[in-house]
Amino acid sequence: MKRIITHLILLSVMIVAGAQPNRNGDDDNYLRFGLTVGGVNTSISNVANVLVSESYYTGYTFENYPQWGFTGGVFINYRFTESVSALYAELSYSPLACVIHYSDINDFEYDLKLQYQYISIELWYKAYVFRGLYLGTGPRLGFNLTPGGLYYTSNGEELYGPDIRIQQQMRDVLKGRDNFSFGVGMGYDFANGVSVGARYYHGISDVLTTEVNNFNFIENRNTGRIFQVSLGYSFPYHFGRSGR
Repeated sequence: MKRIITHLILLSVMIVAGAQPNRNGDDDNYLRFGLTVGGVNTSISNVANVLVSESYYTGYTFENYPQWGFTGGVFINYRFTESVSALYAELSYSPLACVIHYSDINDFEYDLKLQYQYISIELWYKAYVFRGLYLGTGPRLGFNLTPGGLYYTSNGEELYGPDIRIQQQMRDVLKGRDNFSFGVGMGYDFANGVSVGARYYHGISDVLTTEVNNFNFIENRNTGRIFQVSLGYSFPYHFGRSGR
């Protein structure tokens, strides 16, 4: 992970350091710095298979509900001169969450919410296909700030004990991990610096670790999925204009 971060930072520095004045004189579309905010809809796959093995018992159902959240970040957009290509680097905050609802034939129900907060770094390739309209893709590495982000509520406290105790025991067993994903997206950069975009991130790495436990929870592969819409604003960096 340290190597990936180092390479991304070095590449961003090389972009800025190696930049040359735009031969078309259009500095505003050359190198831009900006802020972005937006909303995300997130989910985590296969959590039900962690909680109950298919061969363990029957007479139950699981429902997996995606969750909405807020995202925000800072970015650099470098558009090559006389080219449709651009490189885009972003440092951002974003959640990854889901709610698992369990019910069985004995009328026992519980909700298990996994809610993780991430600081992510990503590097995209963008192609401007028409004016400010672009398509893009690239990897994203997210660092989990809240590996114990698990919340449990049920209607079975009289039978199984306080929810808060079970919640703590589950937090000791199910731990969030860092997240590596790959994104695709599209958007539009307006001439006044405003931009809009939509992205989809598909998880590559397992975001949940299952420790040895007495719950009969099993280790499984759990990946994150994120749909994101965002609004941004950027300003140009003008080369060689100081003192004019």
